[in-house]
Amino acid sequence: MPETSPPRSAWYRNHLLVAGLGLIALGLGNWATGTMRLRDIAETGISQPPIHRARTRAREAAVDADVEIARVRQDFYHVVATGGRLLVATGIVLAAFGAVRARRNDPAVSRAPDSGSVGSRP
Repeated sequence: MPETSPPRSAWYRNHLLVAGLGLIALGLGNWATGTMRLRDIAETGISQPPIHRARTRAREAAVDADVEIARVRQDFYHVVATGGRLLVATGIVLAAFGAVRARRNDPAVSRAPDSGSVGSRP
């Protein structure tokens, strides 16, 4: 009767690998969203319209508020894109540790015999 190897554990039981893959997916989404929105903001531009002499203080305040809102939105999407990069980097590290851990614990991976161990004689 041929020997069968013990069943390999499923990849989804490796918590480090699953967490790493999840962080990579979330990070890529945030990174892409932040980058696309920043590109949209850059295309429209954040600038104050030229000042006309007939402009009232109320109009100036409204324009200043619109520019401030656009700058806050730009800062927010910078944070989203940077956070996405951080999530991707953290996910890659966790997934790498999970893959190494799974490979080290995998019984199907053959290990070289210890030739220099104490107590072993040829």
